Amino acid sequence: MRWERITASDLAELRKEGVALIPIGSLEKHGEHLPLGIDSLMAHKTALLAAEREPAVVLPPLFFTYTKEMKNLPGAISLEADLLLRLLEAICDEVARNGFHKIILVNGHGGNTALLKVFLQQLCDRGKDYAVYLPPIFLAPEVVDRLKETEETGHACEVETSFALYLYPELVHMDRVPEEFYTSRKDYDVSPATTSVDWYASYPDGYVGDAKKASVEKGRAMVEAHVVQLVDLIRKVKRDGKVPAKVQEFSRGAQNP
Repeated sequence: MRWERITASDLAELRKEGVALIPIGSLEKHGEHLPLGIDSLMAHKTALLAAEREPAVVLPPLFFTYTKEMKNLPGAISLEADLLLRLLEAICDEVARNGFHKIILVNGHGGNTALLKVFLQQLCDRGKDYAVYLPPIFLAPEVVDRLKETEETGHACEVETSFALYLYPELVHMDRVPEEFYTSRKDYDVSPATTSVDWYASYPDGYVGDAKKASVEKGRAMVEAHVVQLVDLIRKVKRDGKVPAKVQEFSRGAQNP
């Protein structure tokens, strides 16, 4: 089911399924114990696990995305917003040209979320013959909440490290996890406003919480729950005819109000 590993005829056969998954992540620091590309790697692996249960084609993961908030640390590669939007549109256009008119963006990086929502809206008036679906990063938050022991999570934390320990144990360096708990270090309060440096001020080392609480067992349970929900989403998308129709309806109205 991996786009890059199957033959052209195999890909043509998969057209009947109608659904393609594009894993999207980042290249950025994840503490000292996780690899720079873990967001993309995990998005890709969970997409592949889901596609094993419900047939769909999975594209290679996209590593070059939007990570402005981490550019002060080694390892970040961040595209400009307009370039990333054009790139995503070009990729989706090509996926649709190959016969897959329902595209699920499997995002693993929180810094992409706002831009991906802009991308969905931007497609509305472009007259596309395909529909794009964007699930949340964690599809089973209730399982995550039940299993995690630390309240403050979000990056290279107990949750993300548990995912990594299960999916890519060979890439995790638990001996490099700090001994102390890393809480927000933001030393100002301008609430309810947000600023461009809130993330940096809170977590200048690209690490949140206490990854020592992570485990393979937690990761297995979290990943399994996530994959089950992703499988369910793929099936819903396959059955869905209303979103593509609404996309076309909106596009006609946008072009001829």
